[in-house]
Amino acid sequence: MSQPAAELLSPLIDAYRGHPGRATIDELVDDSGVRPHAQGLAATVESMGIGGLLAARAEAANQVADEGISYGAAQSGVRQPWLVDPLPLPLAAADWVTLERGMAQRAHLLDAVLADLYSDRTLLRRRVLPAATVLGHPGFTRPADRVGSANRRQLVLTATDVGRDAGGTWRVISDRTQAPAGAGYAMATRRIVSRVLAGLHRTSDLARLRGFFHAMTGALLDAAPGGTEIPRVVLLSPGSASETAYDQGFLAAMLGFPLAEADDLVVSKGRVWLRAGDELEPVDVILRRVEAMLSDPLEFRGNSEVGLPGMVETARQGAVTIVNPVGAGVLDNPALIAHLAPVAQALLGEELLLDSPETWWCGDPAQASHVLAGLDRLVIKPVARTGGTAVRYGWLLSAAEREALASRIRDEPWAWCGQQPIELSTAPVVTPSGLEPRRFVLRTFGVAVGDEYSFLPGGLGRVAAAVGEHTVSSAAGTLAKDVWVPAAVQERPEPAERARRRLTLAPRESAVPPRVAHTLMTIGRFAERAESTARLVKVADDLAEDFSSGPGTPGAEAAAVLLATVTRITGIDRWYAETAVAYLTRVTLDPSAAGGVHHSARRLTAEAQEVRDLMSVDVWSVFNRLERTLNQQPAADDQLQPLLADVLESLLAHAGIMAQSMVRDSSWAFLDAGSRLERARHTVSLLRHSMLDQGEETSELVADAVLRAGESIITHRRRAASGTGPATAAESVRRLLVHDQSNPRSVAHQLGALAADLRLVGDDRLAAQTEALLADLDAVAEAAPADTPVRLQQLARALDGLGDRIAARHFVRQATRRTAETAWSTPWQVGR
Repeated sequence: MSQPAAELLSPLIDAYRGHPGRATIDELVDDSGVRPHAQGLAATVESMGIGGLLAARAEAANQVADEGISYGAAQSGVRQPWLVDPLPLPLAAADWVTLERGMAQRAHLLDAVLADLYSDRTLLRRRVLPAATVLGHPGFTRPADRVGSANRRQLVLTATDVGRDAGGTWRVISDRTQAPAGAGYAMATRRIVSRVLAGLHRTSDLARLRGFFHAMTGALLDAAPGGTEIPRVVLLSPGSASETAYDQGFLAAMLGFPLAEADDLVVSKGRVWLRAGDELEPVDVILRRVEAMLSDPLEFRGNSEVGLPGMVETARQGAVTIVNPVGAGVLDNPALIAHLAPVAQALLGEELLLDSPETWWCGDPAQASHVLAGLDRLVIKPVARTGGTAVRYGWLLSAAEREALASRIRDEPWAWCGQQPIELSTAPVVTPSGLEPRRFVLRTFGVAVGDEYSFLPGGLGRVAAAVGEHTVSSAAGTLAKDVWVPAAVQERPEPAERARRRLTLAPRESAVPPRVAHTLMTIGRFAERAESTARLVKVADDLAEDFSSGPGTPGAEAAAVLLATVTRITGIDRWYAETAVAYLTRVTLDPSAAGGVHHSARRLTAEAQEVRDLMSVDVWSVFNRLERTLNQQPAADDQLQPLLADVLESLLAHAGIMAQSMVRDSSWAFLDAGSRLERARHTVSLLRHSMLDQGEETSELVADAVLRAGESIITHRRRAASGTGPATAAESVRRLLVHDQSNPRSVAHQLGALAADLRLVGDDRLAAQTEALLADLDAVAEAAPADTPVRLQQLARALDGLGDRIAARHFVRQATRRTAETAWSTPWQVGR
């Protein structure tokens, strides 16, 4: 090993050579040096050195920003970026085979437990499991009793957090079966690392991840109720405010199923339906990412706004399959871990292949005494992840804190478990001071494929946010690790018949619910508003700069007209004594100024996040670049022009990506309709507020500026030079920007395209009304100058009315659904 690698890896190796009895192991090195399966990574570390590794870390952060990968609820409209360490973590083939075998057994076991707890409950009747561990757990949902077919798997998806102890043995830390999250983040992390370390990735023979998502698609199609010829699957999401919204949108796009919210669905005539305008399309499988207690206001919390009333009853009648079932959260239960060994013997007749740290459930008096006596050396876990109760590390608590915790345990013993701490293995993380060992946890993901379970090769690795940090969870700011598994242990190929069925059924075009239609149209509106406003500000700034030194001249008057037009169109008032450049800079950069460029750009990004599954992956880098540009502050007055040029470049890139990547279906039609209607409105407003009764020279300068803002100045000049159009800009304005259907910037062109969009969504009536409005444009183009303002005002009202009719026809949301309020007890009162 050469000097650069020695400088980075030797401190890790020396830590083991100097402490042969060390309580932790490292995934990359041991006391003999670099582990055999990590030699390729070590060579890359050697060649890059600390400078190269830090550059890779920065590039990974840039890639995350460009793709808009985030985790956690938005704070002040901004989400926290997903954190990725650029160094992948190779696993030896034998390690993964051992882990996969144990995870398969565990998945079968948890599936059997779930089926038993919601049917005969033999585990409780025979006292293999204490009843309170189940009946007192908020994840045990009585309405889910005997829901689902006894002849098919209940646990279609599973996720489990595992870590290695000091002896190198994998240990189960916790199960995540309620609504397993993170597979999308694992794929996103792989995409980032494969770009940052492209050479290493290309030369490494790795198990690929996409097969797992193909298996998931097939499993969801197979989960449909019997007799369904062409199943329809939706991913039920709580919405873009969810902390895992990115994961949900990415997963929906990977699987090819629509991302739906409760407002997009309705229960009627014993079935779940997806709303699509006046049409209803049947839903056969719901991939649930909404917490069980919020999933159905008729069965659980009546004040839930993210649940679908009647969903559980529909599943009870066998008309829809919910994946995972609403009662699956009972398996996310440390008290179950404490009793899982005898459960495995009772249900499978087997010893556990993957064990957990020794765990004591405080609902048993003897075990509670043990936990209370050892409170200062145990990990204390609440049995349920509710109410913000966190895991406690007894040795980190003060005497007063331990006493308070002991009091809580005595009051509600069934709600707590004690667990023997384990020294988790470490994995190296790139830091400015070199490679730093951090505690490592691996989340595995499984999907039921026929009689077996298939697992995502490598899963999702996570390392602690700092040295010495015990909690390794995304909520605690951990870093993601791309875990590499050799291709030799790639999962079995997908059966040919299943692949054929998946490829035949999955690509079917989905309906566009009113919420989605409205969001798409809003995206089109704000993209066009940001672009049109940026063009107008750019022209106004140019005029103001050219004529600011000549007050009273036609040029100065024209500049004043353009500045006043900016105020009227955006609604952003100019402050007293504010210079023209300062005002236009504020219109451009102030994100709080509704009507300004930055405000519109942020709304555009926020709306796109609502329908991430419909967006091209390339738009997020454009949005990131746009936000970076708008966060700049021009160093001088003459810097606004290049900044606006960069803004327009990003907005045009977005428009081009959407135009070239979206199939011309209803989704495209609503997106395009928003853009067309907004451009028509903006153009009419621009003419109304700028083409006033002015002197001839001033009018010509204003008209020239309006044509530049409307991207039509070159056409005017060419036609004027060839004699095929008016010689003056003032005469060309109305013809080019209102009447000329061949000009893609004219109102006539927008109305023609809007009518085509409306026909594409099947609305011939509104399309005909739009075409009738198009026929009325002649009156505007041919009106006398004195009558033009009135005609333009009438046209503006007609466009507003058309927008209102589109909204009333296509964007009607369901009324807020409320059931009778219930005086909810705390979860643990149920178990008393």
